[in-house]
Amino acid sequence: MKDRRVLKTEKAIRETFLSLLKDTNLNQITVTEISRRTDLGRGTFYLHYRDIYDLYDHIENELYRELEQIFDSAYPSIEPQNLMNLAEGITKYICENRDVFLTFIRLEGSEKTISKLKGFFSKIILQENVKLSGAVQSNAEYDAVEAIFTVSGVVGVLEEWLNNGIALPQEQVASMLHRILVKLNT
Repeated sequence: MKDRRVLKTEKAIRETFLSLLKDTNLNQITVTEISRRTDLGRGTFYLHYRDIYDLYDHIENELYRELEQIFDSAYPSIEPQNLMNLAEGITKYICENRDVFLTFIRLEGSEKTISKLKGFFSKIILQENVKLSGAVQSNAEYDAVEAIFTVSGVVGVLEEWLNNGIALPQEQVASMLHRILVKLNT
């Protein structure tokens, strides 16, 4: 467990970074600017992160870890109630972290972030398929295409929802995603 002061410092650095990222390209943000805005020395920044890109990676990886925990808590996700728990968990998490997700998907080169997110979920789904069907995959190519199709659809809906193209509350989006996922699993 990290010391409370370390957590507070990392939180201040991250919040400042995300605030800057809303209006500034990633490659234009400097450690000096973050240090000035957080009232910390540059050395303090470097105690926690190698550079701006390392900070970005830490935030992104934290999001993936937490999304993976949500997915794991809904295992096996092919069961209807677990699918509902998964849809609710993911939409709630995205809603709670809306600013971070919006910032990341609106970045220049966000296609890479979206692609990484899709790859992340596709990999998790494929791993779950292997666990559920045993070590022998009867149709690995089909499973891969199905995972890509499902993930692309869900991520597309979530991206549109975040960008306010779908003006519905989190619970309703989760319910709709659940209905669609149940249909795909039958």
